[in-house]
Parts: sequence; structure tokens; C-alpha cells
Amino acid sequence: MIVRYDTREKVVGAFMLAILVLLVFSVVAIGRSKDWFREKVTYYTNFKESYNLEKNAAVKLFNADIGKVEAVSLVGNMVHVKMSVFAEYAPRIRQDSIATVQSVNYIGNKYIAIKPGTPISPQIFEGGEVVSQEQQSVSDILAEFEVEKTAKKVIRAVQDVSDVATLLKDPDGPLFSALTSINHSLTAVEVRVGVILDSLAVTVDKVPRTVDLMDRDLKKVYEIGVEIERNLDALKEILANVEKGSRKVPALAETTARGIEEIRVGVGHADDVVQSLKRSLLIRGNLPPGPMVQGGDAESRP
Repeated sequence: MIVRYDTREKVVGAFMLAILVLLVFSVVAIGRSKDWFREKVTYYTNFKESYNLEKNAAVKLFNADIGKVEAVSLVGNMVHVKMSVFAEYAPRIRQDSIATVQSVNYIGNKYIAIKPGTPISPQIFEGGEVVSQEQQSVSDILAEFEVEKTAKKVIRAVQDVSDVATLLKDPDGPLFSALTSINHSLTAVEVRVGVILDSLAVTVDKVPRTVDLMDRDLKKVYEIGVEIERNLDALKEILANVEKGSRKVPALAETTARGIEEIRVGVGHADDVVQSLKRSLLIRGNLPPGPMVQGGDAESRP
């Protein structure tokens, strides 16, 4: 038997099918956003207190969501927490990993933060227990920071600041004394600087004159240099002549010595002739009277 549907029934059937497909897609989309279809691994941990930890609280690694709390139950004197962690993050959960309860602020929602273990530590497999660390209370934090000692130090520091401010306000205190001394020093420096500036002004006034004198002296030096350069050739020629003349001095000295010796010999011969003439009978009588000439006179001459 063939069942025939009219147009109205076909439209209603198509509408219902579309609604069913839309519902399936909605469920899939919601499931993907809620991580219903992601593979998960279950871990456990224990705390001495619940710290207001609730079901579906986040489980974080490096402040990133990696799972959630499945259940919080009391087992004996310990709070037993069941955690569901995404499978891709399971290799980071190791024997030396630590689970702590933290919150965004003191009144915010609590979550479990897991500190990852070292790569050399063995991995915790599914159903294993993660070592826990208790959350510090306000009293523990205050004890750790030693608030009372810190407060005493702050009070002491405030008192010291107050004492310093009192000393600074005292007209006869070290601050005003130092300022007075600095003022006197600045006055003395100002006077000294004035004297230096006056001396500098006088020196600056003398600078043009000194420059003019230096310019004149430089011109004279230049003229002397030009004159020396002009006479340099003549000086070289004179030195050359002196050098040549110095070479002839030994020969002139030798010639002079020879002439003196020849003159001495000639004088000796002339003296001998004179003596011979004096001894001649014909000439002796015709000689005019005069001092007697001693014999050997020529030999004593130089």
C-alpha cells in the first residue's frame, strides 16, 4: 500500500526535520564550547580544608584552564577533590607537581592551580593523586611578613623623620648653619670671581697691543731672514776662499822661512866682505872715523 502525503504534510515533515537538524547542531556547538566531547583524564588531590572550593571550579596550569573540578567530598578528616583534566595536558602532570587552591582575589571564586613537574619526574597516570599544598591563611601571611615588627620599624622611621624635620626647622640647627656658611662662601666666591673678571678684562684690553707688537717683531724676523738668505751665497763664497787660503798657509810659511834663512846667509856674507875690506891697508886709511863694529855681528842677527 502506497502512502501518499499531501503538500501540507510534506511541509510539516520538512519543518520538523529542519528543527531536528538545528537541534543536533546546537547540541554539538554547545558541547564543543563546554568541552563535552574532549577527552579527559581524572586525577585526585586532598586538602585539610575545602577553602570554599565548589564543583565545576576551574583547574588551571600557568593560569590557563586545563580542566575542572568534578566533585568535592569529605573523606575522613580530609577534603577529597576529583579533577578532570584535558588529555593533551596530562603529560605535564608528574610526581613532583603540586596542586593549590587559589583565587583571583580574597572574595573571588576559588580554583585549583597546578604547578607542573620537571621532565625527569615520572608522569602521574589516570586516577593518580596529585600532591597538594595548603593555602596560606591571612594569619599565616601576616606571620610570614612579620607585620608587627614591620609596623614598629615604620613607627620608628616616622619618629626619626619627625626628629629630622624638627632639627631642620630650628634656626640655630645644622641646616640653617650650613645655609649661612654656603651663603658666605658664595659671597666670597662672587668677590673673587669679580676680581678675576676685572683682571681678565684688563688682559683682554692688552691683547691687541701685544698682538701688534708680535706682528711687528715677526715682520722684522722675516726681514732678517730674507737678508740672511740674500747674504748666504756671499758667506758661502767667503768660507770657500778662507778654506782655499787655509790650504796655502803651510806653503807660504815654508817659503817665508826659506827667504829669512837666505837673508841671514846673505847678511853673513856681506859682513865677512866688510871685515875683509876693513882689514885691507888701502881701504882702512880712507874709512871715516866711527864706532868700532864688533866682529860676529852678522851672526847674532836673527
